[in-house]
Parts: sequence; C-alpha cells; structure tokens
Amino acid sequence: MQPIENIYLTIRNIRIFWSTIRLTIMSILYIFIFIISSQTIRVFGADNLVLPRPPELEQAINFWVRVYTEIDTAHGFLHDAEDLSIIYDELISDNQIIDDRRKEIQADLLVLANGKRSDLTNNQELILNLWPGDVLNERLIRASENIRWQLGQSDRFVLGLQRSGRYREYINNIIITKSLPIALAGIPHVESSFNPSAFSSAAASGMWQFTRVTGQRFMRIDNIVDERLDPYISAEAAMNLLEYNYNVLGTWPLAITAYNHGVSGISRAVRETGTTDIQTIISDYKGRSFGFASRNFYVQLLAVNEVEKNAESYFGDINYESAPKYVEYYADSYINAEGFANDLSVSLEQIKNDNPALLSNVWDGSKLIPRGYRVKLRAEGLPESNNLISLINSNNKYSTQIQDINYIAEEGDNLSIIAEKFRVSVETLTMLNQLNAVNEIQAGQKILLPNNNELLSKNLDENINLPTLFGNVENFQTDNRLNFGVTNKINKESQNINTSSINITKEGEFIESKINESLIIDTTTENNISSNTNNEKTALSINIVSSMLNEINQDGLSDNIKINYSGSKDIGSSDDLLEALSSDPSDYTISMNDTIKIQASETLSHFSDWLDIRALDIRILNSMTYRDEVIIGSALKLNFDKVTKNEFETKRKYYHSMMQQDFFKKYRIKGLDEYEVKTNDNITKIAINRYSAPLWLVTQYNNNIDFNRIRVGQNIIFPILELHKL
Repeated sequence: MQPIENIYLTIRNIRIFWSTIRLTIMSILYIFIFIISSQTIRVFGADNLVLPRPPELEQAINFWVRVYTEIDTAHGFLHDAEDLSIIYDELISDNQIIDDRRKEIQADLLVLANGKRSDLTNNQELILNLWPGDVLNERLIRASENIRWQLGQSDRFVLGLQRSGRYREYINNIIITKSLPIALAGIPHVESSFNPSAFSSAAASGMWQFTRVTGQRFMRIDNIVDERLDPYISAEAAMNLLEYNYNVLGTWPLAITAYNHGVSGISRAVRETGTTDIQTIISDYKGRSFGFASRNFYVQLLAVNEVEKNAESYFGDINYESAPKYVEYYADSYINAEGFANDLSVSLEQIKNDNPALLSNVWDGSKLIPRGYRVKLRAEGLPESNNLISLINSNNKYSTQIQDINYIAEEGDNLSIIAEKFRVSVETLTMLNQLNAVNEIQAGQKILLPNNNELLSKNLDENINLPTLFGNVENFQTDNRLNFGVTNKINKESQNINTSSINITKEGEFIESKINESLIIDTTTENNISSNTNNEKTALSINIVSSMLNEINQDGLSDNIKINYSGSKDIGSSDDLLEALSSDPSDYTISMNDTIKIQASETLSHFSDWLDIRALDIRILNSMTYRDEVIIGSALKLNFDKVTKNEFETKRKYYHSMMQQDFFKKYRIKGLDEYEVKTNDNITKIAINRYSAPLWLVTQYNNNIDFNRIRVGQNIIFPILELHKL
C-alpha cells in the first residue's frame, strides 16, 4: 500500500504544481490585459469621462454637426444666437439676401412678441412653431435682436480631414505621452481646418491659432522665427497650454473653453457664477467678451469628435494626406539659407515650405537661420550622408546673427511714411515688427527695418552715408553717431553715420540671470499635527513675502520700477490688457470694501505708486507696523482719493502684463513637473534653485493653492522652462 500511496501523492503534487503554474500564467495574463486595457481606456476611451456631454448641450452639438456636415461655405443658417435648436432658414451666402431675410424674420418675431397668435402669415406660423408653446413675449423680443448668420463648413471640414492625415499621428503621440484626452486633437478643426497658414482677424496665427502673447509662453515668436506657423512645434505648445489650463481650472470643459477665452476670462467666469459647471457658465455668464465663439467652443469640439468618428457615413471615403518623413538638421551656427540649400542640393523653396516658422527675412538673406534651430528636411530629397553638418560649406556659417536696424519714430510718422522714407513695403514693416497695418505708431517707438547684407556691405565699402543711401531723411542730427555693425563673418570695419533717428541693436544670446540669494524670501514653519488623527500631514505655514519676490530678475523689472504710464497709449485699452493677461488667472479686481488680493511680485512701493500716495499711508490704513510685510494672497485695504479704481486697476494690470511679456521674450514653458512637498521645504527656494521659475509663474500654475498653508505631501505643479536660443 505504501508504494501506491506514494504514487497518488506524487500525482497530486504534480497536479498542484501545474495548477499553480497555470494560475500564475493566467494572473500574469490578466495583469497584462488589465494594463493594456486601462491604457486604452485612459487614452482612447477617457473622452466620456473627462469630456462630459450634458443633455442641455445636445441641441447645440446637433447644430454644429449640421454646420460641419450638411451645408457648405456657399450656404449657411439664420438662427437664434442663444438657442441653437432654432434655425429660421438656410440661405445662399449673399449679404443682401441674408440681410433682407433677417429683417423679415425680425419683423415677424416682433409681431409675435406683441402676443399675436392667430391670423398669422405662413412665415409667422413657421417661426412660432420653432419655439415652445409657452414661449414668453420677452424671449421673442430678445430673439428679434439675436438673429445670427452661420456659414456652412462641410466642404472645409472635408479639406481639414484630408490635411489632418499629415499631422494627426504626431498630435496623438503628444497627447498620449502627456496622458491627455485624445479628443483634444480635434481642436484644429474648430480653429483652422488643419491649415498651418491660417490667420485670423484677431491676429491669431497657425493651425492652432495662437495669439502672439499666449504663444510666447510656449514658443519662440520674434522677427526671425514665429513657431506658431510650424504645425508640429505649435501642436506641442497647444498641449502645453491645455495642460496649463486644466491645472488652473480643474475641469476639461473649462480648460477647453479657456483655449478660446483665456484662463483669465474663465477664472473670472468661475468667480462670478460661483460654479465650474460648463453648462451653467455657458448659459448664465454675461462677461463682456464672452461672446458666441467662446460660449460654443467646447460644444464645437464635441461636435467635431462626433463627425470625425462617423466621417465616412457623412462624407464617404476620405483621402487622407500622408505624413511626410523629415530629417532634422541642428544648426550648429548661424547659416545662410540659400547657401544651405545649395550645399545640400535641395530646393530653397522646399526648405522654406517645410520650415514655415522661419520668416521671410531668413529666405531673402536679411537674416540667417538661427543657431540651435532644428531645420526640417525631406528625407527622400537629401544626399546620402550620415553627417549632414559636414556637407555645409564653412563659408555659409557665421558666428553671430546679422544685426538689426531700428528707426526711432518721430512725431507724425506712420507705417506708410516710414515705408516710403526707407523704400520698403508696409507689409515688410508689419512682418518685421509684428504689427497690424492699422497700428498707430508713437513718437519714440523703435521700428525694425530690413537689413540687406549686400546693401550693408556696399554701404561700408563705398562709404555712402545712410541719408544718401535711403533718400532724403529729415531731422538727422550730427551729435549722435551710429555704429554700423555687421556679422563677424563679413569682418568689415564699422562706419559712423550721422543720425539720431536710427540706431543699431545687436542681436545676441540671452544670458541666465544670477540668483540673488539675499532676495530669497524667509519662511517660517509650524507643526500643526493633530493628536486625534492618524497619519496627519505636517502643515507648513509659509508666509510669502511679496516685497522680496524679485528673486529672479529674469523678468527685467526691478522691484522699485516706476512705469511712465502717460507715455503709452495702449494702457487705456482694456482689450489690450485682457489679451496681455489672458493666460493669467490672478484676480486683479477691487472688492466692494476697497480691498485687493496681493499677487506675486507686488510691493507696497508699487501700490503707493499706482495710488499716488505714500507707502506709509497704506501701512496706517492697514494697521501695519514698519516690520510687517505684504503677504501673497492676503487682503490689503487701499485708498482711492487720488486715483480712480479703474485707473489703479489699469496700472496694476499694465505692470503685470509688461513683466510677463518681457519674461516670455526670454523663456518658454516646455512642460511641467509635479513636486510633492516634504518637511522643511522652502517653496521659493525650490522654485528658484530646482526649476529656475519666478514665483508669480508658479502661483499661476497653482491658482487654487493657498501658498501660506502648504502641507507636507501636497503636490505643487512647477513649470519647466527653457531659455530661448537666438
């Protein structure tokens, strides 16, 4: 019996062994399947979770689906601007026909608004049937004032689908890497129909329609490079912006709406409505600039995604363009574009088309391809070589950029006068100076002029002074002289030109500012560990002292700077300030009790300057001793006896807009990092020493955090900055 028992035991052990192996294998498979499926859900199925579709928005979504699929750009809808289910008529796109029909509809709505419900004309019956049976007369009066024309988009949408084939995989990869909703990739349908060359009347550029101020946070935008026009660089910038919006606002519907309306505007909407619910904000928020486009931006993206998912059922087969294959050349020096193309035996026009961020002055030779720029080259057209750099002739390489020529505008100057004076086109001046053609030029303003290298060399060789070269320029004085510099490669001696109206500024590298350790703020910590809770995190009470926040003078504005507001006509424009601070969620408003919330980089000297009173008066008003500092996030009471509240608010916003714009001329945001606070951490020192980020930018990324009550274990978002390489 013993051998038999041993045999049974052996068999039993073998079965247990194989069962264990089988269970282990199945567990591994289940874990693997779970990981894959969860990643799939996160990337491709998360839209239903993070992009909510409230029932109240369905009619608006259906409206935009019809706009994108039913009518082309030769036709459109006359509809109610508030209730998009009310479509009065479909018409051909003819201004006279549209205007006549709008007046007819308006007249009929006013008849109905007077309460008439019988003996109606056919048109009046049709219009009345569009509305609920219990529609109020007041609503019909409002409807008569809100008849809107919407141009069809179906043909444009198909072209956008076709173009998207070039870029969609690249965009999707960025989104997946950042763990963002894949639906965000559809934003170019709303903005530009995937057209990288798109320009708007609001001065937005490129496939992702960045304005200059917002774009400079994430890209290089100057008179040589405008990365808004590069569909790949701007795609990454768009995702960085949306990531920022989400970190500030907390929901994707708000973050997406802020892509159109700005973080500042949506933050204001949240404060005024007291909610983050997108439907409530769309229906109830009455901000002056929160117009039809802003209210509908999120809805349009939902409609875009629905149309994309069902594109074949709407449009049939789509001939998607294929993505070109590029090789990137890293410019190790400043390079002449034409010589670069010749050395590689590639068409200059082809390189120009593939690198739209390089502006026209690079292609006409007035400027060089910047050092550090990554030039995209079509892989199929390149010579066979493992080292493209070796193919570039040293004669086409330079150690410095061709210098700028600036004209100092005089009284009475405008773009046309300056263009005629220097024999250039207005278009060239507007491009070089990033201006609108209608921009008013102010006396003393620097106007960048085109710099033709051959012309400069001729001027230096033949000793022709500038007034002769450019015609009769009046009011040239002989007491100020011009150092006429050229690139190191040309190696010409400079000439002194008699003028006070023109000067040269050398374009050079931005240098990392040294951190002044003495300006790092002091912090105090308090251990507030609760005795009746387990694992309670230590609280860090960090009083952020505003008067010592210029710890990094990268922003170019010292703590005691006084801005001459009277010298700027732009300061009176609230629209300009709204645009300049569109990505700033800070609350710069004045409360009913005449208090403000202190923001980063603000000091008592700033407030006294803006109020035209002494800092001591502010201390007395707030019962502050001489040793008391102003703390970020705390309330400060102000006196408006000498300036109006509007004047103060304008000056305050102007200061912050100038500081931020100057900072982003030198730095750009390349991503973000999430940092977990540890015991004895100093947030300011971490911002400076670890991330080289000014605290005002850190507070923007963490708008909902009270920096005076930071807890151990709390996560803080820090921007990852990169110095512009010029």
